[in-house]
Amino acid sequence: MGFLRRNANAKPDYTSLQIQTATSTLPIPIVWGRNKVAPNVIWFANFRAVPGSSGKGIGGKGGALGGGAAGNSYSYAADLIMALCEGPINGTGFVWKDLGVYVPLELGIGIFNGTTPQDAWPYLAALYPYNALAYQGTAIAWAAGYNLGDSASVGNHNFEILGPLSGSSGVNDDADPAQVINDFLTNAQYGAGFDPASIDGGSLFTNPDSFQAYCRAMGYAFSPVLSSQEQASSILTRWLQIFSTAAVWSGGLLKFIPYGDTAISSGDETTYSTQLSVPVPIPASSGEALPALVTVAPSGQFVSDGGVVYAFNNGPLTFIGANIPSSAGEYGMAPEGTYIFGPADQGKPVVITYTTKAASNYTPDLTPLFNLTDADFINEGDHKDPVQVERVDIFSLPTIQRVEVSSRSNQYSAAPVEARDQAMIELFGPRVGSTIQAHEVCDEFVMGPKIAQTILQRELYVRTKFTFRLSWEYCLLDPMDIVTLTDSNLGLSDYPVRVIEVEEDDKGILSFTCEELVSGVSNPALNPSAAANGFQPNWGVPAVPINAPLIFEPPPGLTGGVAQVWIGASGINGNSGTQWGGANVYISVDNVSYSQIAVLTAPIRQGVLTADLPAAAGWDGVDTLSVNLGESNGSLSGTSQSGAQAGATLSLIDNELMAYEVAALTAGNSYDLTGLARALSGSVGVAHSSGAQFFRIDGSAVRYDLPANFVGRTLYFKFQSLNVFGGGAEDLSSVTAYSFTPTVPSTVVTSQPANAPPTPPANPVAVQLLTGFPLDLGPIEGTVTVADDFGAVTGSLADVIDLGVLATVSQHPIAAQLLTGTPVDLSLVTGFASVIDDFGSVNDSVEDIIDLGTTP
Repeated sequence: MGFLRRNANAKPDYTSLQIQTATSTLPIPIVWGRNKVAPNVIWFANFRAVPGSSGKGIGGKGGALGGGAAGNSYSYAADLIMALCEGPINGTGFVWKDLGVYVPLELGIGIFNGTTPQDAWPYLAALYPYNALAYQGTAIAWAAGYNLGDSASVGNHNFEILGPLSGSSGVNDDADPAQVINDFLTNAQYGAGFDPASIDGGSLFTNPDSFQAYCRAMGYAFSPVLSSQEQASSILTRWLQIFSTAAVWSGGLLKFIPYGDTAISSGDETTYSTQLSVPVPIPASSGEALPALVTVAPSGQFVSDGGVVYAFNNGPLTFIGANIPSSAGEYGMAPEGTYIFGPADQGKPVVITYTTKAASNYTPDLTPLFNLTDADFINEGDHKDPVQVERVDIFSLPTIQRVEVSSRSNQYSAAPVEARDQAMIELFGPRVGSTIQAHEVCDEFVMGPKIAQTILQRELYVRTKFTFRLSWEYCLLDPMDIVTLTDSNLGLSDYPVRVIEVEEDDKGILSFTCEELVSGVSNPALNPSAAANGFQPNWGVPAVPINAPLIFEPPPGLTGGVAQVWIGASGINGNSGTQWGGANVYISVDNVSYSQIAVLTAPIRQGVLTADLPAAAGWDGVDTLSVNLGESNGSLSGTSQSGAQAGATLSLIDNELMAYEVAALTAGNSYDLTGLARALSGSVGVAHSSGAQFFRIDGSAVRYDLPANFVGRTLYFKFQSLNVFGGGAEDLSSVTAYSFTPTVPSTVVTSQPANAPPTPPANPVAVQLLTGFPLDLGPIEGTVTVADDFGAVTGSLADVIDLGVLATVSQHPIAAQLLTGTPVDLSLVTGFASVIDDFGSVNDSVEDIIDLGTTP
C-alpha cells in the first residue's frame, strides 16, 4: 500500500520570500521618456505556502482533484510592494518577469504613479494599518497574494515606464533633450539643485541656434534612466556628447551651444536610405503575433515613401496601403512614417528609402567675433611662431564608430549601431573606435546611426588644433565663439576656428585652444547602416489553444488486450501556431474536478481530407488519399509497401486505421497518399468524406491505460496548452472540455457482475490514485476530533480500486485476431510441417476457449 503514503515533500521547502532586490540604500531611479527599469521590493507580508498546486506561470487554475502538475506539492504567495522610480510618471507599459513579457493586469499587479500627495494602497490600509504608507513621490507596483511559483521567488522583474516628458519631443514617446536637461538641473524633488536663474534660457530654448532648435531640426530625442549614483557633471557631459553640444559657463550663466555648423530650415527635405532587420515584436497577450512596426519619422515630418527592398537580393516589396501584410514581400504604412511588416518578413534585412522634412529651424551663429592677425598674438620671444598648430595623425583615428543604444523594438536590449566612412576605410584601413554607450537612445534604426555618424565625422575631419596667447582685452571671448586667424608663416588668411578652451595666467595673459571649423561636419546625412538585432523571445507568451484533439480507443489487438485511450493534440496554426509547445492533459469523470494524466511534448500531425475516399479493405493500390495538414503545419513522409502493411505510417480517419506507402507533396501542407493498407487491426474500411479528420499516429500520441472503472463511463478531457518554452499555460478553467465514452472490450474483465447496479460516482481520491499521478493532500493542521476504523470487515464495499493483475500472460496472435470477430486468412501452406501437435489429449483440462461464433 505504498501508493497511499504521503508525497516525500511532506512540508514546504521555503519558509520565507526569495527576493530579487530589497535594499534600503539603493537610489530611486529617475526616468524621462519611455524606458525600462528594475524595481526594488520595499514591503511584503503574508508569505504563505499553498499545498497541492504547481504555481507555475500565471494561469493553470484547476479543480479539487489535482490543481497542478505531478510532483509539485506547494506553491507560494505573498502580498508585496515594489518601488519603481521617481514620480509622477505617465504610466507603465510591458512588464518583464523572468523570461516572459506581460502587462501588469496579467500578473495581478496594480500601479500608483507616484503623485504628491498619493493615497495609501487601500488593501494595505485595511489589513496592515500600521504599514499603510503612501510613498508619495514614488511610483510603486503592488499585488495581493502575488504568485511566487514553486520556488518562493518574486522573480526578476523589469517595468517599462512612461516617465515625465514622455512624448514631449514628438518622436515616439521619447523626451525633448532640452526639457530633460532643464528638469534634471532644476527639479525641486529630484534635480541637481541648480538655480534656474543661472541657466541661459535663450541658448537652451528660444534662440535660433538653441540646443532645443538643433535637436528638433536633427530629429534627436531620448529616454534617459538614472539608476545608480553618478556625478551630475558626468551625466550632463555624456548627454551633451551624444548630441554634439557643449556647455559653457559665461557671464554667470550656463549656456548650451551645439556644434551644428549648417543652417536647417523647417520643411527642408532630406532623403534617407536605411538598412535594418525587421524587428520581431512582443506577442500580444492573446498569443497572436503582431505586425512589426518601424517608425522612421513622426507623421508630421514624413514626406514620401521611396520603397522597400530586401537587402540580400534587392527585390522590391509591394506597398499595400494602410493594411497589415498577410504574406511575405508586402509592407504597409499607418500612420505616415510608420512602416508595417507582416510576420513572414520579421527578422529579414530590408532597405527603406524615404524622405522627411525638418520640424524646426536651426540657424547656427558662425559670425567671427574677431579677425586675429600677427599684431594680436603675444610673441613669447622664444623664436617660435605665436600660433602653434597640432594635427592628429590620421592613422590614430577610427574609420568605424560604434554607439551602443537600447533597442526598444527588442525589449530594450543593448544594440550596437555603427557608422563607417568608406572613403577613409579604403585609404587608411578599417579601425574601430571605442564604443560609446548611449542607452538613453532607444531608436537603433534612425537616431542611433545619425548620432554615430556625427561623432565619427567630427573625429575624422576636425583634427587640427591651434594654440595662441592674447592679452586681457580679449577676455570677452568664450569657448564655442568663432574667430578667424591670419598668419603669413602658416599661410592662414581669415581661417575660421572655434574656441574650445580659455586659460588665464597670473599676469592676465589668455591662452586659447581652438579647433578648425569645418562646415557640414556636425550636420551629417544619414548613411545606410545595418542595425544588429538579436531577437529576444518572450518565454511567457500565452500558449495558443489546440485543434480538435485525438481521443481514440484502439482495438485490443494493438494493446495486448489492455483497455487504452490514445491521446494527441496540436496547436492552432496561424501567425503564432509555431509557438505551441505541448499540453498538460487532464481527465475528469464529472467535468468539475480534474486530475492530470499525461503531458504532450510534441504536436500530432493532423488535418482534413480534401477529397472523398471510397471504402476498401486490405491492400489498396488504386485509390488516393488527399489530405491537408495546414491546421497543424504538419508534414508527411512515406515508407515501403511492407512497412505500410506493417503499420509503419499508421493513420486514423474516423475510426478506420490505415497506413500509406507514398506521400507526394502537392502544395503547402497538402499531400496525396497512395499505396494504402486499409482496415488495419480489425477496423472497418468504410468510405470517408472530404473534410473528415486525419491523424498520423506516431510517438507524439500518448497511450493512456484506462482504469477498469473508467471503461463504459463518460470521461472529460482538457488539454492545457504550453508555449514552446514550457510556460504561458492556459487557465485550465477556460480550456474546452472534450467528452469521450470508452466501450467495454470482451477481453476486459470488470469487477462488477453483469446484473450489478450502476457504478456509483468514483471517490475523488480513488480517481486520482487511478491516474497513476501522485497527489499531495496537504498537511493535517488540526487535531483529530472524530475517529473511525472504517467499519468491520464484514461490511459491504463502498468502492473498489482495481490495482491491476499480478501478471499478464501473452496472448497468441491468432487467438487475438479471432477474438476481434474479423476473418483472418492464414494463407496457403506451401511447405512441409516441421512441427506436429495434436493439441493434447481430450482428457486434458481446457486451458483456453475461443468462441468461433454461431453457424448460419
